[in-house]
Amino acid sequence: MSVQIKGKPEIVTIQWIPKYTLMERIVHWAHTATFIPLLLTGMVLYFPFLQPLAQGEAGIFLRLIHRIAAVFFGLVPILYAIIQPRRFIMNIRDFLPEKEDIGWLKGAIPYYLFGRHEAMPPQGRFNAGEKLNGLVMIIAWVVFGITGLIMWFGKGVVSPIIFRWAVLFHDLAMIASACMFLIHLYLAVAHPLMWAALVSMRFGVTSADYAAEHHAKWFYGPKRAMEIWEAKKREAAHKGGH
Repeated sequence: MSVQIKGKPEIVTIQWIPKYTLMERIVHWAHTATFIPLLLTGMVLYFPFLQPLAQGEAGIFLRLIHRIAAVFFGLVPILYAIIQPRRFIMNIRDFLPEKEDIGWLKGAIPYYLFGRHEAMPPQGRFNAGEKLNGLVMIIAWVVFGITGLIMWFGKGVVSPIIFRWAVLFHDLAMIASACMFLIHLYLAVAHPLMWAALVSMRFGVTSADYAAEHHAKWFYGPKRAMEIWEAKKREAAHKGGH
């Protein structure tokens, strides 16, 4: 595919490669569509200055929206695991941390602020930041499920201490997942270096050049990616010595 970048006269040819299946994209957007109303209604119920909005019939309506969204939020990953179990397990494995992820996280600030990519170790289909976001969301999903059920059905059934702990962990999961969601949203939608992320989640493909630079272990394979990275480091060290 050939495109012309605005402000530049030359034509750029982009080779697209598949990254996400249709089901993965549906799950991603369905989870986003359920998380946003959960977050907004949860904030109204959580922050004291917004709590007047949760009084009377408005409060009943907000709690209803929160619970309906919670049901779908909980069901989406379960349905995905049932429909595509192998792909589900593969994605869980892709989220597991690797030793190169530490180096990536160390170099993340210079990379995102100044575009210094040369120090970033090769990454798989998900980089360390995406893994961190995914793991936080997975843990939050579990915490939301357990604590939400206690808060929904456990009042007067479980002890007051357990109920208060459930509320506390529910709130902590909301804060952690909200922070990761906002960071993820900014990087995917607004950050100039991450343009391919939104494209891949919309259309299921990513640029081959982008994949080679940002997801080398997935694009080349782990062994070849590490060889290329080590060669680049030696070349940079050689140039620095002169």
